[in-house]
Amino acid sequence: MPVTIKDISKEAGVSIAAVSKVINGDYSNVSSDTKNKILRIAKELNYRPNRLARGLVSNRTNIIGLIVPDIANPYFAELAKGIENNANKFGYKLILCNTDEDVEKANAYIDVLFEYNVDGVIISGSESSTSSRIQQLHNSNVPVVAIDGDLGAEAYNVYAGNLEGSFIATEHIIQSGHKLIAFIGGDGVPGRGNLRLDGYLKAMRQYEISVNYDLIKLGNYQMETGYLYTKLLIESGQPFTSIVCGNDMIAFGALNAIKDKGLRVPKDISLIGYDDIYLTTMMEPKLSTIKQPLTEISSYAVEVLVKLMQKEEAGDKVKCFVPHLVCRDSVQKLDI
Repeated sequence: MPVTIKDISKEAGVSIAAVSKVINGDYSNVSSDTKNKILRIAKELNYRPNRLARGLVSNRTNIIGLIVPDIANPYFAELAKGIENNANKFGYKLILCNTDEDVEKANAYIDVLFEYNVDGVIISGSESSTSSRIQQLHNSNVPVVAIDGDLGAEAYNVYAGNLEGSFIATEHIIQSGHKLIAFIGGDGVPGRGNLRLDGYLKAMRQYEISVNYDLIKLGNYQMETGYLYTKLLIESGQPFTSIVCGNDMIAFGALNAIKDKGLRVPKDISLIGYDDIYLTTMMEPKLSTIKQPLTEISSYAVEVLVKLMQKEEAGDKVKCFVPHLVCRDSVQKLDI
């Protein structure tokens, strides 16, 4: 059986109230000898505080929830690590919820976060403000910060500039002499459209390059999408010299398809990714990509959430970080 404050009270020969005060860091009206005795016995008995029981009394658990759509994607793994590290600096522990972009799974996790009486929630990815469970969070006054999602006016929203980043990626391809440029991406975020596709289209139009919609393919943000659609594009006979990918995982799939077809990157087809996950420097050739400012995003999201949980002024409700280009070896410069 777990050790309780009643056990410590009995062993120390003091009241339960005195033990409760000391365990919770309140040393007022408790002698130094009594405090040290309680803390010593608690350590000897290997006492572990019951966070949930504490939360019922103080209405605080020092636990936050993090909801991500795909923890197998290194981008979200790196984001989760950054959020956990920053949360720890403020004394908060993390419950990680991986939804696999499944609405029912997301709703079930939000129910779990309610059960654990979390102090706040960070939601990354494609959860929509129309979700009934998201509305429950708002209605229950649980502070929520969204990263690259659309959780409505009630939530604080942290964005990476997806349109700007995709524009930069496409512009780099264009300035390298390419005009026959394919795009393979995901379906986008509900309520906000497909900003990475929009960035590609904006760059093509700004540079007055005709858009061939047969070269635009949309699926999900996993390797299989990159592999399948690159294979189909090659087999279609449609001429193209480069692919702008919606993320690095799509680019990895595209690279495998290109190699399986006996072609080479970048000699035959140039590739550019998005996110700059750690694997981009391990592939051959090393992937040119758009770097997401994950350190800044995770730090800012946690700082805002902590301020909201402590009922402090958190500043602007919308914050946008601009990504930047990382040039490596997967884009070939063509003679213009």
